[in-house]
Amino acid sequence: MPITTSRYISTALLLASLAWLSGCATPPPADPQAMARQRILATAERLVGAPYILGGESPGGVDCSGLVQYAYQQAGIRVPRTTAQQFQAGQPQRKVLPGDLLFFRTDRSGMVSHVGIYTGNGQMIHASSGSRQVRKVKLNQRYWQQRMVGGVTFLGVRPSATPMASESWLRPNG
Repeated sequence: MPITTSRYISTALLLASLAWLSGCATPPPADPQAMARQRILATAERLVGAPYILGGESPGGVDCSGLVQYAYQQAGIRVPRTTAQQFQAGQPQRKVLPGDLLFFRTDRSGMVSHVGIYTGNGQMIHASSGSRQVRKVKLNQRYWQQRMVGGVTFLGVRPSATPMASESWLRPNG
């Protein structure tokens, strides 16, 4: 009988230890910034093919800054409405991450006039007035490289720098 009791006590202690240790094995809470980036990108991806509508800010139609505002809103982040306001309000970045914003001069005004959402792998999603829809494009195209102004983030504080006027600032980090 003592062997059975001893085995019972050993088993009970082992189970109690495992139950106590299981609390240590619980994964830490997910990174809120990473979750926000995923939500922004998923929203933007769902809008690929949506119509370009000047002033639009919903899945029924968006312009470039409306796309940004809508995608960020779905992640619980408020950003200004216009491209220039978004550029001014964001934290400038030398290295952009997926979900960060890219800005361009696409008209003759000399001002920042276009914004897209960096998706990683040298691509962005943007609302194109030329093709009249939301598109995913590669940033290695001469058109984009010649017009790049800089990148900003609204997703946490990282080392920042003033955006430069050449494509060399764009060192994707994701």
